[in-house]
Parts: sequence; structure tokens; C-alpha cells
Amino acid sequence: MARMGILARVLWLSLKFFGFPLRAVASVKKLVDKRKSIHGIPGIVKYVAAGGRYFWSVDSPGWSSRAFDSFITTELRRATGQSDVPGTLQTVILAITNRCPLKCSHCYEWNNIDEKDRLKLTDLIKILQVLKENGIGHLQLSGGEPLARFEDLLTIIRETGPDIDSWILTSGFGLTSEMAGRLKEAGLTGANISLDHWDEREHNVFRNHQRSFHWARQAVLNCRENDIVVSLSLCATSEFATWENLGKYAELAKDWGAGFIRILEPRRVGKFAGRDSRLGKEQLDILDDFYLAMNRESKYREYPIISYPGYHQRRMGCFGAGNRYLYIDSNGDYQACPFCQNGQGNALTTEISVAIKKMKANGCHIYPSNHN
Repeated sequence: MARMGILARVLWLSLKFFGFPLRAVASVKKLVDKRKSIHGIPGIVKYVAAGGRYFWSVDSPGWSSRAFDSFITTELRRATGQSDVPGTLQTVILAITNRCPLKCSHCYEWNNIDEKDRLKLTDLIKILQVLKENGIGHLQLSGGEPLARFEDLLTIIRETGPDIDSWILTSGFGLTSEMAGRLKEAGLTGANISLDHWDEREHNVFRNHQRSFHWARQAVLNCRENDIVVSLSLCATSEFATWENLGKYAELAKDWGAGFIRILEPRRVGKFAGRDSRLGKEQLDILDDFYLAMNRESKYREYPIISYPGYHQRRMGCFGAGNRYLYIDSNGDYQACPFCQNGQGNALTTEISVAIKKMKANGCHIYPSNHN
């Protein structure tokens, strides 16, 4: 039923946008085909239900909502070649704090971590207003640790309004049930909670804190209790990328009730800058096969949906660098993404259109940018 409802809404939005039935149907087919080519799967086969809505991706607004309608309309504009006009940027990752209680082995913001925040709440609200004016439908609030700035985090989520799905990127550290309830009340949609190993000791070593695994688990349970969409975020190192580890991780995620697993490849940035963290072909093949199997095979239907950006980046190019998304770090600097840090101006002083133009010209230093 969810699939039919989503398709019906997309078709209605397409008809409203184009005004001609044949063109509307053709455009919907184009969107479906594009999704297949990007994700390598024959269609949406699993959904995560939360808050009376349905989600198939950690990077797309759930249906039904005004944010979903905006997201689909943006893709329809792209289908007509309008990718360089305002309103086609879909997602922004916004770091709201320099503070963090952990010292994670792979922290991409390590060079910006500090005891004091460099952006005031008024600065963050000003940046948010610019993003809203540019029609983004998906906001991911990160840090540092965004929970370290909890009251301001609540204010920012409230300010996003119904046209934007807001998520937090968090270690889960200190996320109590009472805090999760306040986040939900403020309007939080989902939480990407970092968990880098199925084994408690290994995760705690990676995060350099003996309570990190405990708080990740509590955060998942507390978010689920408050009807917040939950994704577990995994940095898959070369040591971890085996079928055994991935299988045990998926079982744990299923047992905890997570809706998604997001797999990120380690990059030479931040605390990993001086380390050759690249995955070999054997590890990449394992991750590809795991991603496809978990999302396509019927025996995994009750398991979380796997999100794996590296899969489509190697085949389709990067969707960052101002194409579909960009990153604003905890100093307010525009970056292509959290892993391609080559500042293109500050969000308080540089027009976002100017920053995007520079990003698209420079592209991604790992994969070529995708402008489709």
C-alpha cells in the first residue's frame, strides 16, 4: 500500500508540475529508472514506518509530507534540465557545534573540535534561513556532537518547520528518553546514531570511551520509544569489512529495531588524515555484495535498509559539492562534503549560489561530481 501511495503522489506532483499527462507519466518513469541506476536495485522493496510516514532512505524526506513533495518537485525540475537554478539543492549537513565528549579514531571534524562553539545561535538561525530560502527539504545536524548543544539544537529543529525533515548525526552520547521526547516534540524526524562495531569493546576502543556502546544502544531505544526514525551509521574499516562482521552487525541492528544501516567508507581527513585508510578491492566487493543482498533478497526483508553512498559514487559520481547536497562545518565554512574539505567561503558572508558555483567547478577530490 505504501508503494502505491508514493507512486500516486509522485504522479500527481508530476502532473501538477508539467500539466500534460503523457509528459507527467514519462517523467515519473525517468525518476524511477534513475533511482534503479543509482542504487542498483529494481525498486523500493522495503520501507521504514515512523510517525505515520514511510521512509526508504536516510537522505530523502519520508512520505507523506510537505518535505517529500518539495523533494520530488526538485527532482522533476532536474528532469527538465533545471539543475542550476535555486531550489535544486536537496540536503545540507550543518555542524552546529565544535564540542564533543568523545575522541573518535576517525573524526572528520577533528581539526575543528574545541571547548567553545564558534557559531552563535543567531549565526546558525541566519544560516538556516538561507537554506530554507533555497528550498532544501532535508537537514542533517551534526558537530562535534550536536547533543552537546541541546537547547540550541531544539531551537534549530523548531525553526526548520514542516517543509524540512531534520535529522541529527550523533554518537548518541547522553541521549536519554526525556531528551528524545523533547527532540520529537520539537519536530525531529530521524537520528543517525554512530555504531562502528557489533562488539561492545571494539566500538568503545574506536570511540575512545568505555561507555560509548552503552549510550549508542540507549539512544536507539530512546529514539524508537519516541517514534524517531533510527539509522545506525557504520565506518567500515578494512579490518571490519568481512561478511562475518557485517552479518553480526545487521543482526544487532535488527534486534535493536533500527530502520537503516548507513555504511561509510573511511577517508583521509580529520583524524584519519595521516593514515592510508582506503579499502581494497576485496573489501569493496564485500560491501557491494552485502548492500545488494540485504536490500534485494527476500530472506533479509525484515532487516534494516542498507544505505551505502560509496556504491553509487563509484558508478554514478558524487552527489555532493553543491549538486544535491553540501556540508557546512562547525566554523560555518562551505565544504563539498564532510570528507572533501576545501572551503569555498563562509555561510555568514558568502552567497550560497557563489559557493555552489565554486564547488561544482572544483568537484569532489575522490569521485567526479554527478550533475544529472
